[in-house]
Amino acid sequence: MLGPDPEQQRRMAGEMDRSIEQIERETSAFFVRLVGRWAVRWAVVFAVIFLLTQSVDWLDWLWWIAVPIAVISLAAPLLLRRFLTNRLERVRGQMGGMGETIDGSWHEASGTARYDPPRNADGEPAGVIIDQRVSETTPDNKDDSL
Repeated sequence: MLGPDPEQQRRMAGEMDRSIEQIERETSAFFVRLVGRWAVRWAVVFAVIFLLTQSVDWLDWLWWIAVPIAVISLAAPLLLRRFLTNRLERVRGQMGGMGETIDGSWHEASGTARYDPPRNADGEPAGVIIDQRVSETTPDNKDDSL
């Protein structure tokens, strides 16, 4: 039998899929905790700034500093999460002999895929295809069964 074992490919694809799902669950839980800590931290900071601006009029400028910092400190991890999820989807599409569609979604490759060489304007194959398989009639490959 030539080529990889289909059963082994299915097992490996399943293991890789489970590993990627575990990574997705762990990163999702991490980012939920991160956003929760961000919300608590900035709720406290905004409450302190509110109390300070109520008692001292000239501290209104603290809002102009705190709000952009809060937005940036939330945007950075969310962008990182988006990058990681896109990367994991790309890895899922490229693993273990599986196929990746044009839109990047993952599917199991069917056994009917074939290679069509690029063709020039005349419809003939562009480039040279060299057959390097060992022929049964070559002197190096003698049949000793006779």
